[in-house]
Amino acid sequence: MIIRWVCNNCNRKWIYPIGKCIYCKKNVEEVISRKLKVIGITKVNVPSVLHPITPYNVLILEDEHSNRIPKKTIKDYKIGDYYEENPAAKDPSVSIVKIKYDLDIAVDEALRLINDLKVNETSRILIKPNMMAVAYPYLGVTTNPKTVSAVIKYLIKKGAKKENIVIVGQSVYGPVEDALKKTGIGPLCKNFGIKFIDIAESEFIEKEFEGLKIKVMKEIFDKDLIINIPVLKTHLVFGISAAFENMFRLVAPDDILKMERLEKESEIDLNDAIAKLHKILPKYVTISDGSIGMEGNGPLNGTPSFLKYILASKDPVAHDAVFQELGLFLRKPKYLEIAHKLGLGENNIENIEVVGNEIKAVAREIKPAIGSKLTKGV
Repeated sequence: MIIRWVCNNCNRKWIYPIGKCIYCKKNVEEVISRKLKVIGITKVNVPSVLHPITPYNVLILEDEHSNRIPKKTIKDYKIGDYYEENPAAKDPSVSIVKIKYDLDIAVDEALRLINDLKVNETSRILIKPNMMAVAYPYLGVTTNPKTVSAVIKYLIKKGAKKENIVIVGQSVYGPVEDALKKTGIGPLCKNFGIKFIDIAESEFIEKEFEGLKIKVMKEIFDKDLIINIPVLKTHLVFGISAAFENMFRLVAPDDILKMERLEKESEIDLNDAIAKLHKILPKYVTISDGSIGMEGNGPLNGTPSFLKYILASKDPVAHDAVFQELGLFLRKPKYLEIAHKLGLGENNIENIEVVGNEIKAVAREIKPAIGSKLTKGV
């Protein structure tokens, strides 16, 4: 995809988003080209830290307006071939979109590639970002509010009413009032006029599946659409913190503390619990934030990792399986195999349609949490 912002009045164009022409002050037009011609190819055989999988190709792509852009791909092309990123033809699917222009465009493209979300003015929508701690988003602990903003803008463009959108979250480490302020979620809700609900203070309903009795936020069971927006991180217990782990925070705080204590005492397996929880939860869409992720000892004490991509999927198992591949971890999280056996989604990467960027073209090593089940060589 090539985007240019063009002023039709003075014939100037920009390669980055701009609202008005800086010369004549007229509105500019966003021109998008998707069918691009290959006019140059370079094959790279030497690996590097950000490009560990070789060989790969760097294509020079050109649109019908003679605009050009480089593109990394593992697949082979010939001069004169056409390159196009089409929406998924089947499910399960996961889109991988590099953040090139801005987060609004990346989120829109990620959702286009999984065939968009169906919403209208009556759709009741719940959004669940990660705001687990009193932390600035640039630390990679919590979801970037700009990603949440991009999702809200997308929903409104598709016909949703902000009055029917609610954002929910809970702070495990620190007062929720401080977390709302520091994570940027509080100002975001105020700017959009969207209601925020503190999960810890909400009403819960007890559910049960195969011996797992657990109290879950009641609010989620009367929504037409649930959107999960985790920040992509490593995790000491699960290996990765992505779609599944973020939805774990819809559980009552006392139940979370109880399960974490029982895990330490080896009386339960949290991987088993988090998978069974998803037999209780309604279906949801995941739009994960990789603008600033985390590596090392996540989900709280790791190091910010600038992944620079957005993932989107309607299958949380497929989503987390793709993230595991993108981080070059040797083993899948245990909960993915359990979830697959429970019929919750696809964990075999060969059966998942990946659209947008190819996994091997984007993958790079993410340092695992020490002691996690995804530590390399274990």
